Amino acid sequence: MIDMYNKDYLNEKSKVNIEILDEIDSTNEEAKRRILAGACNDFVLLARKQTAGKGRKGRSFYSPKDTGIYFTFVHFTDDSPETVLKATVAASVIAANAIKDALNIDCKIKWVNDLYFNNKKVSGTLCELILKDTMNNSHNAVIVGTGINLCTEDFPDELSGIAGSLKEKIANPGSIDDIVIGYANGLHEFFSTNDLKTLMPLYKESSLVIGKEVELSDASGFLDKGIVTDFDEEGAIIIRNLLGEIKRFDSGEISLIIDGE
Repeated sequence: MIDMYNKDYLNEKSKVNIEILDEIDSTNEEAKRRILAGACNDFVLLARKQTAGKGRKGRSFYSPKDTGIYFTFVHFTDDSPETVLKATVAASVIAANAIKDALNIDCKIKWVNDLYFNNKKVSGTLCELILKDTMNNSHNAVIVGTGINLCTEDFPDELSGIAGSLKEKIANPGSIDDIVIGYANGLHEFFSTNDLKTLMPLYKESSLVIGKEVELSDASGFLDKGIVTDFDEEGAIIIRNLLGEIKRFDSGEISLIIDGE
């Protein structure tokens, strides 16, 4: 375990108020409770431990105490719901930048927003949208929940071959604060413009899957299979399928096809 977070330093450097929680079920769920209670200004929640961390597609995110960053950013906006789609893509680039700046570690991005290091998943992001007036909120609320495995060990069996960590040990705990600040301020800057175009070159440069064969699916099942050729300015994935057709998908999940499978 590591000593986590200097609250004064975080709030001195962050452009958004950050609250640190010792333990919570899920920072995303706590964010929804704050929205329901009347929160109306952007805020960040950090937890030292989550007992029911949330991942995409109803999955859980393993969140033991003081081994990772468990983070939720809430942004209130009158922009269209499409903002959450852009945020889903932007979050991965901004998180990768923050990790690079603080730890000098280069992460790769698996579409849409998983971060990989040494071929293991070290970070995932779940973006949710609370539409205006659905939870006592006078504006749309975009919730960006991110988990980053800093030095997590002893993953559950179902994750042991998939999940990894950035470091065996974080030598400088202050670098953890710097990741949080870089990520929070990067999201704040993104939401001030909703401009994804400036982030897409780095997204492509950091891609784990460009030029690779993937299988794409959604909640209903198989969608297509092919080679990833590009991502467009909105973050949609472009593949050339087995028939030679160029297809665009703005949602779904991909699996890499390993040679011989």
